[in-house]
This record gives sequence, C-alpha cells and structure tokens, in this order.
Amino acid sequence: MTREQIEAAIASLQPFERVMIRLLMLQYLDPTPDDVTFMARERSEPNMKAGHKFGGFAVGTDRKIILPREWITAIEHKVQQYASQVRDHRNRLDLQISFITDYLQGLERETLAIETLLITACGFDGASLEELRLQARQALITYALRKLAARAEKQELEEDSYLKERLSLEYQAQHRRRTRFKKRLEQTLQERRVVMLSSLSDEHLATIWGIAQGPILNRRVKAIQRFVNALALTLNAPLQEGQFAAAVNAGLGSRMAGGNKNEGVGTKALEIKEDLWSKTLQALPPAPAPSESKPCEHDGGGKVLAGLLRSLATYLMSEEDESKLWTRTNQCLPCLLRLRNIQEEAYVVDETAESVIERVRARTMMPRKDEPQAPPVEDPADAAAKLADLEERLRPFIGTNVLPVGAKTW
Repeated sequence: MTREQIEAAIASLQPFERVMIRLLMLQYLDPTPDDVTFMARERSEPNMKAGHKFGGFAVGTDRKIILPREWITAIEHKVQQYASQVRDHRNRLDLQISFITDYLQGLERETLAIETLLITACGFDGASLEELRLQARQALITYALRKLAARAEKQELEEDSYLKERLSLEYQAQHRRRTRFKKRLEQTLQERRVVMLSSLSDEHLATIWGIAQGPILNRRVKAIQRFVNALALTLNAPLQEGQFAAAVNAGLGSRMAGGNKNEGVGTKALEIKEDLWSKTLQALPPAPAPSESKPCEHDGGGKVLAGLLRSLATYLMSEEDESKLWTRTNQCLPCLLRLRNIQEEAYVVDETAESVIERVRARTMMPRKDEPQAPPVEDPADAAAKLADLEERLRPFIGTNVLPVGAKTW
C-alpha cells in the first residue's frame, strides 16, 4: 500500500467524506483548500451573506456564494492548531524512543566498564556483583554518595577504599537507571501504538468543522465505510467476510482524549491489527519533526538548561534531579530536540571498551586537596630597587618632601 493509492481512494469520495477522512488522519494528511472551503460553507451562522459587506471569498461553480474571509481563516487556524498538537505528540514519542534506545546502549557500556573496574581494581567476583544488584533497589545511593564525599573531603579514607565504595554506588545507580529507562521505553512504545491508531474525538472534529456534534458520528461511520470500499477497489483486493466490519470498527474504536473513548493509555499492550484501516495508518509516514528547537525557559533556560540536559545525556545527573528533569523534558518537544542533539554530539558509536573504562576511572577517582603553596621569597635587593623606582615615578606628583627609604615617621 502506498500513499498514492490512499490519496486516490480519498479522491473518489464525496466532499464531506474526503474532509472527514483527512481529519481522522490529521497526523499524516493535510486538508486541502477545497476541504477548508467546504467546512466553512457548512457553518450554521445566520449571517451567511456577511461577506458581501466585509469582503470574502467567492466559492461554488457559479461563484455566487460569498464566504466571509474570517470563516476561512478560522477553519485554517483550527486545522493548523489540531494538526500541530497531534503531530507534536507523535514527534515527542518518536524522539523519546530514539533517545532512550541509544541511552540504554551507552548505559550498557558504562555498566560493563564499572564491572571491569570492580573486578580488576577492587577484587570483586560474580557473587559480589550479584549481591550489589540485589541491594540496588533499597540502597540509599544519594545519601551514601554525600557521606562518601564528606569523608573524602576530610581525608578520612584511603584511595583504594574510596574507589571501591564509589564504584559500588555507581554500579547500583546505573542498575537502577537502566531499570527506570527500560520501563519508560516500554510505556513510550505502548503510547505510540495507541497514538498511531487513534483519531480525533467527535468533540474535536465538531470544533474544527464549526458544526454541531450531532451529525459527526454519522458522518464518521459513512466516511469510513466508503473509504474502506474505495481503498479495497483501488488495491484490487476484495474484502473477505468480516474484514469490512473489522476495518470500520478499527476506524471508530480508538479516539484521542476529549470525552470519548481512550481517555488515557492503558497498561495492556495494544495489538496491531491487520484490518485495512489499521494498515492504512501504518503505511502513512509520520509528519517530519522540526529540525531546530525553540528556546525553553523552564529549569533556568539558556546555558543552565543546556548544562542539565548534557548531564542527563552523559549519565552524570543524580537520580533525584534526573526524575524531576525528565518529567518536564518528555512533555516538551524543543527540549527533546535539544536533548537528542546533545546525545548525538556526545555519543560515540565506535568507542572502545578501554576508553569507556578510562572515562569511568577518571570520574570515580578520589578528589585530592591541593596543598597550599608557600608565598615566593623575594630578594631584599630587588625589593629595594623596586621601591626606589616607585618613589622616582611618584616624585612629580608628591614633591620632593619624600622620606628616604627606611626612615621612621613620628
């Protein structure tokens, strides 16, 4: 099935059916100018001829019907508004999936590097690593890291002990981070399946169309039935028994939140059906995501937000801060675009295990206090020469009544 075949099936429908199908597939298709004009003509306001006074568009074969310019603009604005909402939602989910997939791959390399250091530098074995994984869920990692940093500040432990404790805490933190992001990936994949097969509710369709909600359901049913038959005819694949009803039910069943079905995303995995309507939605490519991200102001915005996103992408953020930032970031398309760009810049596909181990080792080394340096001892002869030179330079401003070097004042 191709996009051209789907467009050909839509073109063979009646005007209201074409409008309905394109609105139901608003994630993938844009209503044409003729569709916008048709929706504007069906508005039920009594001042249908207001365009004669205020200027408007002449439509119809005889060009005698004048539509107010504001009606056309209002419909276009609503179409653009809802199209932006549903497409941004899909783009957010796609960016989350791409980010988390690469994030888990990089996290796996980080965890293997920590395991290698625990075994080679700290003397751990398989049983000790398994015990750390079992204790990771209940471990107070943030508190333990702060306590370890305070002990290191006071130089209360040796470097080997610090490295052992720090790597153990890092290992548990990465294990918990992997569990969290795997769960987030499963939830995001489930939500994307729901969004892919969903359409706008009757309330939203009525808002876009500018008519009452009553006729919407009847038009939806008729449009889906006619479209399924037209598409089967275009594909030269007659529908077998039960296939027509399955396709129509699929078109009517999943609707986006707005007072109808599918108020939220369930925990049960959604099965991708093989009916003609579902295949149509899967065959259409999603709308392209914007290439440039708009600036965001939450979490400080600017360089502060960029630093936080970089810490998140490079596994340096604490668990508490990561949870807070992710809650806001995964709902913001500009932030997800920025986060994905940072990840792609920092992500090295062919990075060797040795380089990852060196990076982890440098990150977990015990911080050392720099010993205070003694002030430099200046030669007395040089000091006297500098003072004499200074007096000579200041003589034009302070006169000749200058005490000689070393003289006492009363």
